[in-house]
Amino acid sequence: MESLLQDVRYASRILRRNPGFTLVAVAALALGIGANSAIFSVVDAVILKPLAYPESQQLVELWGRFTGIGIPDDRNWISAPEFADLQRNDCFSNIAAIDESSFNINFGATPERVLATVVTPSFFPLLGVNAQLGRVFRPEEGLPGNDHVVLLSDGLWRSRFGADPSIVGRKLIMNGESYLITGVLAPGFKFSQDAQVYTPLSFSKEDLSPNKRGNHGLDVIARIKSGLTLEQARLDMAAVSARIIRENPGYPYRDFHFTVLLVPLLEQRVGDIKTALWVLMGAVGLVLLIACANVANLLLVRASAREREIAIRQALGVSRGRLVIQLLTESVLLAFAGAAAGLLLAWCALRLLISAASTAFPRVAGTSIDLPVLLFTVLVTLGTGILFGLAPVFHSARKSTDQTLKEGTRGTSRGSSNTLRGALVIAELALSLMLLAGAGLLIRSFLRLGDVNAGFRPDGVLTMRLSLPPERYTTPQQVHAFYRDLLDGVRQLPGVDSAGAVTALPLTGTSWSGTATIDTQAVAPQDASPEVDQRLITPGYFQAMGTALLRGRYFDQRDTETSAPVAIVDETLANTYWPGQDAIGRHIKTGSRDSPNPWRTVVGVVRHVRYRTLESPSRVELYGPFVQTPFALGSMSLAIHTSADPHSLTRAVQSLVIKLDPNQPVYSVLTMREIMSESLARRRLSMFLFGIFAAIALVLAAVGIYGVVSYSVAQRAREMGIRMALGAHTADIMRLILGQSLWLVGAGLMAGIGGSLLLTRYLSSLLFQVPATDPLTYALAGALLGAIALFASFIPTWRASTIDPVRTLRQE
Repeated sequence: MESLLQDVRYASRILRRNPGFTLVAVAALALGIGANSAIFSVVDAVILKPLAYPESQQLVELWGRFTGIGIPDDRNWISAPEFADLQRNDCFSNIAAIDESSFNINFGATPERVLATVVTPSFFPLLGVNAQLGRVFRPEEGLPGNDHVVLLSDGLWRSRFGADPSIVGRKLIMNGESYLITGVLAPGFKFSQDAQVYTPLSFSKEDLSPNKRGNHGLDVIARIKSGLTLEQARLDMAAVSARIIRENPGYPYRDFHFTVLLVPLLEQRVGDIKTALWVLMGAVGLVLLIACANVANLLLVRASAREREIAIRQALGVSRGRLVIQLLTESVLLAFAGAAAGLLLAWCALRLLISAASTAFPRVAGTSIDLPVLLFTVLVTLGTGILFGLAPVFHSARKSTDQTLKEGTRGTSRGSSNTLRGALVIAELALSLMLLAGAGLLIRSFLRLGDVNAGFRPDGVLTMRLSLPPERYTTPQQVHAFYRDLLDGVRQLPGVDSAGAVTALPLTGTSWSGTATIDTQAVAPQDASPEVDQRLITPGYFQAMGTALLRGRYFDQRDTETSAPVAIVDETLANTYWPGQDAIGRHIKTGSRDSPNPWRTVVGVVRHVRYRTLESPSRVELYGPFVQTPFALGSMSLAIHTSADPHSLTRAVQSLVIKLDPNQPVYSVLTMREIMSESLARRRLSMFLFGIFAAIALVLAAVGIYGVVSYSVAQRAREMGIRMALGAHTADIMRLILGQSLWLVGAGLMAGIGGSLLLTRYLSSLLFQVPATDPLTYALAGALLGAIALFASFIPTWRASTIDPVRTLRQE
């Protein structure tokens, strides 16, 4: 222990005596270790930490799989009758259904819309969650007529009720009806959305009737019984799936190869972000390796200068093992100094990262530099210190003491140490090219997404959402009249070119789909009832969104509640089911062929719109006139096109809404450009972070090659002086030094291309319309890295060409 403390004290003195060297090395290590600590903090919070519920590994999410309905992984939500079927199982200790809603609440003079999560009473016991005040829902409150109770989130309780401890038992008016406040949930509790209130989910006899089997909209979670595995639960669900198919021959379960899927809840919450985070973790790992190579080069230079000192210590009896420990102690101490600075950088970076990633990465709000992150940093620091500390250890071990002392102090040997320094620079360049190529592929993918024809024009469009409470708007006529009067007023506002409404805007994560039956002879009868994306719209919606009309007409004033039912289809539906024919005048209806829903005449064909994501097309699309809706659908989104700043219309539109209904709030006020930007947040953040790491790698690689060439010039100063004294020109000297640099750069680029081809395949799932082996990206990345490396080499090369041979030889 005493010898270790002695080594630490000696290493500290050595580092203090060389402040320039220490500062550069600590800065390089701080960048590498800090980036690793920051990204690992996010990985730990998002992927590695279990969910904050008791025995969370037993929690699963349930999906219905319907093969061939045109949605990712063929997964679909669960309907109420299917939820009742799933409750008959042998593998779950509890099961709960979840839906999302919102309520209009008047906290003061201005009405507000609050987000709500609607859950069966089994939800809170399943998760093991209790209220901090009052109680959670009782089983009987999940029955119709008993469901007017509400739980408040901690945030709403504090912001709107001043954290009043006597709030339990009071009444809250939501959508014009009275709800009993039963409790306040604990701080930080959030399941799937930023819900401000929770209400019971109850099912009426109509909700559970057979004709509601197609109303897939429920999120379902369950807890596997203690002692059972996930595979055993999946086997039980396979039996339940077979029973559902057998007991419901009238529903096309068998046609769609229906089965119930079980996904661990943590895996479901993390989603596809796992790949992006592990790729970023790999990127910062490469940055750290580049930093290690840089510091190893610095240590090699210093080791060459300390050869005589080390030889003298060995001659005085210090063992080689003792010297190795001393050198490794210096490198590990240097690594911990870099780690201390890196943790400070990581802490600052995390503050920015959490803010930027709040909408891009799930669970990122829980990111912090906690004990697991500190332990990770310590392990990385130890490994880093030993890794780059091996370079001077190898250098000191290659020569005998007698040989070093005979050489004296006139210079140091160049052979193997120069080879090692060159190899380290080649490794830096190769790793940097791998990062540059990855960043280039992500950037090109992002640019390709910007060129996608999404089927609408995002510029100049203001959107906002309204949800008319069904307690006040009880008939379709009332709902239709409200939106008709509102849109008539909006169209009269200065600067408004067009305005309309739709049940769900593109790229908002909401969709409404169902079976449609198409009157066609182009496909077999069993294929003429596809699952389609359905939207109800008002006249003016397509014009406001800039969705092109390809054939026929838009909806207009002739389409009324009493006129013949009509529809507009998108180009993919028309080309699939009426290929080579005119879709205008053809017929389509929602539901199966036996459905009582009326046949609709197609009056228009519009451009296909990417409603789900920009990356992939939506299913075939069907639009119906909002006024021909036979039920009171109150939730709609406005789309308003203007040549002015879209947000300048917000107050005017809100005033029109309040004029029509003083208790009706508007919410989700965003431009379509902002909605599109939010949909690309994850890709943008991944691209930005990868680009930052590539830029750091580029700087470190440039510093590395600059250092090697500078040291080589200093070593060969006498040689250069002799050459110039014998008649060598400046160009000859520059050609000699640049030749060495070109060899290093060329070798580094070749190694980097090989490494990139191996590793960028892991980026494939993050790319869009760009192959992982895209030659243009590799060419541009190689050209940029080569140019910067050669520029870094040119500075010491120019210095070598200005050597004064007389002064150099006199010094020798």
